[in-house]
Amino acid sequence: MKKYLFILTTFCTQTVGHGQNFVPNPSFETLAKIENLKTFAKVYGYVKYFHPSDQAANIDWEKFSIYGSGKVEKCQTKEELFKTLHDLFYPIAPTIKFYYTEENVKFDINSITPTNLKNYKPTYWQHLGVSNGMKVYQGENIYRSIRVNRKIAIDKTSPKSAGFGNLMTYVDAQKYNGRIIKFTGEVKLIDGSKGTGHLWLRVDKPNRQTGFFNNMDNSPITENGWKKYEIIGDVDTMAIGIALGCFLEGSGELLTDDLKLFYQENEKWIEIPIKNNDFESDELGTSMKEKTWIYWGDDYSIKIVSEDSFEGKKCVSIKKNNTTEIQKGKKIFEAEPTIGEAINKNIGSGISCIVPLVLYCTDSNTYPESKKNELDSILKTINTKDIDLPVRLGDIIITWNVFQHFFPYFDVANVDWEKELGNALLKSYEDKNENDFLITLQQFTAPLKDGHIWVSGGSMGSFTPPIAWEFIENKLTITKVCDSNLRLKVGDIVTQINGVTPEKYFENIERRISAATSGWLAYRANTTSLTGDKDSKLSIVVNNTLVELTRNIEPDSRGCDNSISSSNFKYKLIGNDIIYLNLDLIEMKTIDSLLPQLTKAKAVICDLRGYPNGNHELISYLLTKNDKDKWMFVPEFIYPDQEKIAGYEKGGWEMKAKKPHINAKIIFITDGSAISYSESYMGFIEGYKLATIVGQPTAGTNGNVNSFVLPGHYQVSWTGMKVIKHDGSQQHGVGIIPNVFVSKTIKGVIESRDEFLETAIELANEAK
Repeated sequence: MKKYLFILTTFCTQTVGHGQNFVPNPSFETLAKIENLKTFAKVYGYVKYFHPSDQAANIDWEKFSIYGSGKVEKCQTKEELFKTLHDLFYPIAPTIKFYYTEENVKFDINSITPTNLKNYKPTYWQHLGVSNGMKVYQGENIYRSIRVNRKIAIDKTSPKSAGFGNLMTYVDAQKYNGRIIKFTGEVKLIDGSKGTGHLWLRVDKPNRQTGFFNNMDNSPITENGWKKYEIIGDVDTMAIGIALGCFLEGSGELLTDDLKLFYQENEKWIEIPIKNNDFESDELGTSMKEKTWIYWGDDYSIKIVSEDSFEGKKCVSIKKNNTTEIQKGKKIFEAEPTIGEAINKNIGSGISCIVPLVLYCTDSNTYPESKKNELDSILKTINTKDIDLPVRLGDIIITWNVFQHFFPYFDVANVDWEKELGNALLKSYEDKNENDFLITLQQFTAPLKDGHIWVSGGSMGSFTPPIAWEFIENKLTITKVCDSNLRLKVGDIVTQINGVTPEKYFENIERRISAATSGWLAYRANTTSLTGDKDSKLSIVVNNTLVELTRNIEPDSRGCDNSISSSNFKYKLIGNDIIYLNLDLIEMKTIDSLLPQLTKAKAVICDLRGYPNGNHELISYLLTKNDKDKWMFVPEFIYPDQEKIAGYEKGGWEMKAKKPHINAKIIFITDGSAISYSESYMGFIEGYKLATIVGQPTAGTNGNVNSFVLPGHYQVSWTGMKVIKHDGSQQHGVGIIPNVFVSKTIKGVIESRDEFLETAIELANEAK
């Protein structure tokens, strides 16, 4: 008991000072619960991802994480924890064995061996990366998880599917310009649906610009009964149209009825007539020319039905079609564990466990079969929607295990991941609402230093005030002002935000952001530091004057940020013989049309501060030889805790040199906002020395994004593969390094100068 007390005391001192909002002096009882939950978390991952029994493969692991957390955190003694773990896992892993660590028990292969091996084959897990939700997809999905020799459901979703089925109509905006509008609708999810419902409203402006937009992404519909939902927004004075509708994202079925649009006049809501908004008198179509309400969605059935309507006789059903096909799991790589291999680990709290990695199976079952138990019926009663304590604890355990077993950059992150598990579990006890827990999840994953990690969910708003800012010369400088009524100007220095220094304010923001380089961290923090709920206030001090800002800029609108795309031009001629390409906007077909000019130019400046617009084939006109480099590596896993990684599936783009070759002096501009696809692009530029690179290091995060969904409708994305540079050196956390470094100056911002582009032009003019 004294030893156990020492462990808990040590944990407490590690937690204090972590920088997050933990309780300064958690009780001994709470710390004991955390240790129990950490023990449960380890077994959870071992059985979920590496134990191949049919029972484990078919259980609802999301609900099990919630149910198991609730059971384990109530345990008062080691003996009670031991029994609880056995009772939880034995029904789904009948070959699992728990023992007290000091007993030093070995695995008994006879416990998994049938008397007669005729008709039996080995079954085990192979993970190429890891598949989202352990699902198996047909086609080119790069991340896969297969239970070899067992029946698996192949998801044959159409490659064209956007993952949602949509119903919509369109209204001329001219009569409502400058007004406030409200969209309401009755929506119901059919019981058992795993997808989410969404009303959506979008205001369109000229030149394909978007005004107000809301699709309930931060607060999706999950109710199984009819309920009215609404979206309220502003119509721009120059708006040309209003699009609105309802969609189902994911699987299941959604019903919707009585969709109405209103505008506000003298504080009253006046309904805007929309034909057949109750769906009683007309059918749906696929073109606005033929019907008022149209639909689309590969793999979705969308139609008017005469059942369970909100009012009247009809409503609209949006239903995900069944796209699964049962097949036998085939090996996806050569490495495999052998019969008799097992996980035999100390899982904490003085308890160890043995989990076989390979079982025998027939076409009908794995051996030994589990007896019928009540677990499945119990899990059906678990609520995954309310963000109560068991859900929060379950989400932390799910998240920890994904990264523990499959995250490819622990060597770069240099993080004590088990310590972070304890910190996050402890913080979960203090969270009061969904947004508190969102911050916990963000702070939990931030130390992994992966720029692809985004944690979304909750109801936290994404509106910003009409300004942009960033630290320049170590001062928080206003770089854009999009409201002439504000008492602010470009170049103003912010000295306080909500009563604290900018450095202190940003410190709290940066704790929630996972970033591999300082450039990406600054890029994310510049925006995140401004965001909040619609019409919420942000108080800043500029020139010793308090200025109160209102967050009223839409999250999806552009123009009031630091992006080069807000300039709206795709290319331009500089002088007589320098061509500038904005790779954030220009399409490949436009580049192809410019090839005659590009081949005659003295210099070509390519601006890749941002994300390319599908134009990476430009590289082919810069190469002098075909590319065969392999720089993407998807790990192959058959063992837990990333021990003895089996190998890697290697890949690259295999770009071919094309004519006409562009012989001009090539200059690329980049900075910390360039991530992922941008860095694949820039990797060729750096690796093959195709250009002079100007600016700042890129984000240092590349590779196909993987993602998973958590109970409570949180989603986490991350990098699922290892990417290196073309010369074999480290890419993650390093990025593409410029040949010529450029930093912004406050003077340059005040004078509206693009100092990155100016440097590129100077270099271009030196070309002969």
